[in-house]
Amino acid sequence: MNNIDIAKGIVFQKLGIKNDSFEDRLISQKKIYLLQSLGTDLGYEYNWYVRGPYSPSLTNYIYNNIDVLSVSDFSTYKLSNVAEKNIDLVNKLSELKSEINLSMSSWYELLASLLYIKNNSSSWGVSDSDSIFKKLIGYKPQYNNQQCKTAYDVLIKQGLINQEEKNGET
Repeated sequence: MNNIDIAKGIVFQKLGIKNDSFEDRLISQKKIYLLQSLGTDLGYEYNWYVRGPYSPSLTNYIYNNIDVLSVSDFSTYKLSNVAEKNIDLVNKLSELKSEINLSMSSWYELLASLLYIKNNSSSWGVSDSDSIFKKLIGYKPQYNNQQCKTAYDVLIKQGLINQEEKNGET
């Protein structure tokens, strides 16, 4: 196993990356997207797909390696403090959905989708949170404006979106 596989194995274990069900795979995609957005780059490129940001190469990697990575002992290896902090933050996001009646996979999909549109605002033709919400709801009508606002506020409070961008300054 090379260094990148070891690093990914540690990250996958700490994030609870699984391949058991569609919901597990969806959460895995979104958690890795959010983690990479915080600066812990695992080398996956994302594009927009039906359920939000999606990385085909991540799917392939998980399918080909999760059985080995999920049971390997990485206790002699250590991630950087920044990577550990970012992983903790991505995991903490699951605790912050209490106000919203969504499944965990829908919650992570909402967070990652909002962030993806925000991060690619020029190509999406959006300039503020209201236009981001409108664009997202156009693609994903299962979400409403209040859910978008709550999730967007979580992204701001957790540092995934700068505070000054909250009021339409992008």
